[in-house]
Amino acid sequence: MAESPDELVGIRKMAVEDYPDAYALWEKTPGMNLRDFDDSFEEISRLIQFNPDFCFVAEKEHQLVGTILGATDGRRGRIYHLAVDKDFRREGIATKLVNLVIKQLHDVGIRKISVVVMKHNQVGERFWQKLKFSKRLEIETFDKII
Repeated sequence: MAESPDELVGIRKMAVEDYPDAYALWEKTPGMNLRDFDDSFEEISRLIQFNPDFCFVAEKEHQLVGTILGATDGRRGRIYHLAVDKDFRREGIATKLVNLVIKQLHDVGIRKISVVVMKHNQVGERFWQKLKFSKRLEIETFDKII
């Protein structure tokens, strides 16, 4: 009998020590669009420190195969850097990671969650639409590094 994804892959809270393996996964994930400042060790460590209950990794045999970074400002939730190694896709790992973050955010009273998907990332758009996330056409995002 074939093993289920639950038997193959474990999910745990992300630690700052996971950063090198997570970054390596993000680098090889199409559509991730990493930026030196936003995705530096310091910035990701800060996100994990402020949101320790919303950031997770998926592992198989001590190999990191998936990530998700969840965050909240106390009013709304955000999801960043959902990635699953290409050899482990279509096993439900991404959906399991998303549902875990949604549950954790819901448990602390967050009722609205958003995710940023890079333009032209059709795979990402299809995934989020499959999970019933709605694409917002009436907003633009502006950033400034201070």
